[in-house]
Amino acid sequence: MATPGRNVTDLTRGPPPNSGEGALRILIVEDEAAARIATRRYLQYRGWSVDAAGSAEEAIRIARRRPPDVLICDWKLNGRRDGVDVARLLQSEQNVDIIFVTAYAQNELRRSAPDVRAVGCLRKPISLGALAAAVEALANGRRRIH
Repeated sequence: MATPGRNVTDLTRGPPPNSGEGALRILIVEDEAAARIATRRYLQYRGWSVDAAGSAEEAIRIARRRPPDVLICDWKLNGRRDGVDVARLLQSEQNVDIIFVTAYAQNELRRSAPDVRAVGCLRKPISLGALAAAVEALANGRRRIH
């Protein structure tokens, strides 16, 4: 999900701007452990409240216990269910913004999930800075990420 490199310098920018009572709650769903851990740590450093799951089933359990504002979800997950299944279920149960992350063609994702209202889709390998900018745009009320 995440790529190391020049975005690591973002860690030197000072105190997190997004912490506090109104901070967005984010749920990351990524079956690659290293990417999941790195992304979670980076977004936490940026000040957001972040949960992470390695499977669709785990994501659903976490979301029902602690509903997220934003779901950052890998499309293709190991197991019976994929990211579209998670997104579809959580949108039917909760008011959640969805950012898909995929290594596959985005047109294919759109065709497989026409009923899911995703605010954005980032192509792997993603930059942590681009992901943080997408989340920041949601925090600032913009509902469409490019």
